[in-house]
Amino acid sequence: MKIVKNYLIKDIAHKTQLSTDTIRFYEKKQLIQPSFRADNNYRYYDDETLKRLVFIKRCRALDMSLKDIETLIQLEQQPHQGCQRVNELIDEHLMQLEQKIAELQKFQLQLQQLRQSCSSQTTIGDCQILKQLEAAE
Repeated sequence: MKIVKNYLIKDIAHKTQLSTDTIRFYEKKQLIQPSFRADNNYRYYDDETLKRLVFIKRCRALDMSLKDIETLIQLEQQPHQGCQRVNELIDEHLMQLEQKIAELQKFQLQLQQLRQSCSSQTTIGDCQILKQLEAAE
C-alpha cells in the first residue's frame, strides 16, 4: 500500500525552493492543483504535485514558456504516444536559444566596439562612448 503524503503550501514551497506566490500562480494557470482543501480552507498538495512543481521549475530554468510547459504536461498525460512532439518542442526551443545567443554575441561586439572608442584618460565631456550613444543614426 502506498502512503500518500500531503503538504501545505509552505511545505511544498520549502521542498521545491519556490515561493508560495509562484505556486499559487502555477495553480491559477492550472499547471498544478491541490489534492484537496481541508475544512479550514487550507490547500493540501500531494507527491504528484511536488513532482510536477520540480518538473516546472526545471523547465523554467531552461527558459521554457508556460505554454511549452503546459504542452509538455499534456503530452506527459499520454504515455503511449510517440515522443515526436516533445522532440519538436525542444528543437524549437533550441532554435530560439541559438537566436538569442547570436543576438547576445552581436550586443557583445557592439559593446566591445564602444569600449574601444574611449580611453579612460578622457573626461566625461569628451567620452566617445556617451557621444556615440547620443548620436543620431
